[in-house]
Amino acid sequence: MTCVNPSSAIAEEWPALDCLYGSSSCSTAPRRRQRPVSASVAAVCSLALACSAFPWSEVFLARSGQLSRSQIERARCRSVRYSTNPQMPMEPGRSSYEEGYEQLCTRWNREEAEAVQNSKRTLQSDKTTKEAKLLAINELEYWAIRRGGYDAEIILIGALKYPDPVLAGQAHISLKKTWQNHFNMWVNNDIDSGRVLQNRGKAAEALPIFDKVIYENPIWGEGYHLRAKCWNMLNETGKVIEDLRKALEFCPNNYLVMVELAVTLMDKKQQYEEAAELFQHATDLCPFLPVDVFLSGLYEKVPHLKEQHEAEKEAANEFSFTEPPARLLPDAWVNRFEATERPNQAFLRVGAELEQWFAQVRENKADSSTQRKLWSRLVIKWDPDKHPRALRSFCTQVHEALKSRRERELAKAVAPSQAPAPRDPDEEEMEYAADEYDEEAVAFLRHLRAERKRR
Repeated sequence: MTCVNPSSAIAEEWPALDCLYGSSSCSTAPRRRQRPVSASVAAVCSLALACSAFPWSEVFLARSGQLSRSQIERARCRSVRYSTNPQMPMEPGRSSYEEGYEQLCTRWNREEAEAVQNSKRTLQSDKTTKEAKLLAINELEYWAIRRGGYDAEIILIGALKYPDPVLAGQAHISLKKTWQNHFNMWVNNDIDSGRVLQNRGKAAEALPIFDKVIYENPIWGEGYHLRAKCWNMLNETGKVIEDLRKALEFCPNNYLVMVELAVTLMDKKQQYEEAAELFQHATDLCPFLPVDVFLSGLYEKVPHLKEQHEAEKEAANEFSFTEPPARLLPDAWVNRFEATERPNQAFLRVGAELEQWFAQVRENKADSSTQRKLWSRLVIKWDPDKHPRALRSFCTQVHEALKSRRERELAKAVAPSQAPAPRDPDEEEMEYAADEYDEEAVAFLRHLRAERKRR
């Protein structure tokens, strides 16, 4: 392909352009015969017209017969409109407010994704200092509050099991701030007013404020948590439990709410089995939670739960180089209510568990082949084609997250000079599926992959 210099190509036709614009050099001269326009010059002017960079491009294309006068006028209107208001909508039925808001959200999403990924790399790198890691945690806290970012929240939950107690404690504080604050300043003002009344013992007056917060933000879990505290002051145990369950439904990783609900069920309803399960989930997420006093009281009332809880805790803390933990497999999740009715919330809960397991894999310094086997087993288990259609949304989210994360983690585990050639993830999945399933299952998976590629 021959490269054309725009300036030289345009210079050849410049006298004719001067005549059309009516310059002094051509104002008295008779109009000359038009020369044929070269394809390169027309292409350059078409590009200039598309970019609205040169005013002479419209005149030149009109002179050469490339554009009509009406097309030129429309192009000029578009140029003026974009130069005065970049948010001016080009589609009917859309306002400039919608266009500007969409552009702003796109920019914020891009900034959030870049900042969260940079902070994540800083936390997971062995070459960064403790001060840099603390700054990364503060950055994640900002995005988790300012934008309600679930990605930032999941990374902070993964930091709770870091061996450095300072980093783990800072992640705990950041999570508390994240759950207690709303990204809307006016909602936070209402919350502060309700808390002031609560602290003065005026729970009945604070209740309408939290009712308003919940009405305006029905999927924000902390609103139900705050209202549950008012019901507790008013001795409404049933409503306390109901609101705490709603808070966990919309914020499934809030281990502070788990502890409060467990204590309420243990003391008020004597539901010891569910309380023990909530305590276990909370301590799995945050190992240094001060719940020993509550657990000792629970074990005094139900002694057989102590051995069961300790055995499950020990199994959860063990790291195996051959099998991923049972809590990460689909059997532990697909039968839950959230898997079908609240797939996004269930995905957040699984994401937190996966993030903590990723940290354990890095701490144990598993080699690339071991990591590849562990990742592939998880990817195969979470294949959405193996589960009912009702679980498709939930399983697809987990499956895609695992596949993308597997490639990133394996790239870190192998030195660049020793890195193997990139392989098709589907072929890798088939290779490891052959070790676990029979030939019919492998053939079925290959058929599904072929169907996807044809679509």
